[in-house]
Amino acid sequence: MTARIHRSVFHTRIRLATLTAVIGLAAAQTTLAGEATTSAGVSQVGTHPGTATATAAYNGDGRGHADTITRSGPVNFARGVAYGVDQNGLDFSVSYAVGGGLLPVRARTFNMSIGRDGSVSRSSGVVDASPSLITSVQAGGFARSQRGGSISAATASGRSEPFGTVVGRTWSQSSRPPRLITQR
Repeated sequence: MTARIHRSVFHTRIRLATLTAVIGLAAAQTTLAGEATTSAGVSQVGTHPGTATATAAYNGDGRGHADTITRSGPVNFARGVAYGVDQNGLDFSVSYAVGGGLLPVRARTFNMSIGRDGSVSRSSGVVDASPSLITSVQAGGFARSQRGGSISAATASGRSEPFGTVVGRTWSQSSRPPRLITQR
């Protein structure tokens, strides 16, 4: 009975140690990545002054920059830009939105990551909304370089009520570095 208890305690400790190692590796990979993220949006109700929002952030071990600009009034404008370079690669993200009054509104985003290993990932999104009583659009995305390759994603959404139309589209493309074959 005692041997069985010691054996189960031993196996439990091994499982905990393995789980701790796996979580540690996952956390290390997460912290050893650079990521640029942006979003921008505008909202309009009738001919009243609208709102503009933008976010931008760069998180990584290297040097980076993030900046936002917003202007509200008869014409609303929002822009976010973030970029940075660290030991895993270069990350860039930009998003903007513009519109106001009885004008159509548009939001767009572009994100790109170039990994140190040669991997490249790009994503983009755009949304247009026709003028209506309540109109809003938002677009955003991120680009991330990490061990194992680069990734990026984009989002785009909008609203045009009561009788307007919204058309949005996003795409993403990633490529691995070419393998070099050496002959001897």
